[in-house]
Amino acid sequence: MVIPGSHKGPTYDHHADGYFCGAIDPEACKLDLSKAVPLTGKAGTCSFHHVRMVHGSAQNTSQRPRQLLLYELAASDAWPLVNAVTNLDEFNAKLLCGEPSVEPRIVPAPVRMPFPPAKGQGSIYENQFGSKKRYFAFDQLAEKKELAGAK
Repeated sequence: MVIPGSHKGPTYDHHADGYFCGAIDPEACKLDLSKAVPLTGKAGTCSFHHVRMVHGSAQNTSQRPRQLLLYELAASDAWPLVNAVTNLDEFNAKLLCGEPSVEPRIVPAPVRMPFPPAKGQGSIYENQFGSKKRYFAFDQLAEKKELAGAK
């Protein structure tokens, strides 16, 4: 599920009890979840969205592990704020296109740092156990479908 256009809004807090958990509290953010739309496809389908777009999925309740492959793409002049570059040749070797640059592009943009790290730092799913509130849960999806059918 994604909320279209939400990447143009504020950067929401991804902390719970003072620790980064990789999830937001939609009530605290005053998000209108009725605007969320599903991104679905056949097995093997990929979705691409802006990292700041509000996105999420229901918790995996099956007996099978949820497979996830994340590709993070950025411009060659978009330098990381965390996990700083320690080997410039290695950093530049990862460029898919564009020219290497030691001049980072700096534009006014809302930023929140993922510190302090999650208490049980692990995968994004493990980190999100620190969040007490869930969104895009199965019951919310069912409720949204019911509301859409009632219109």
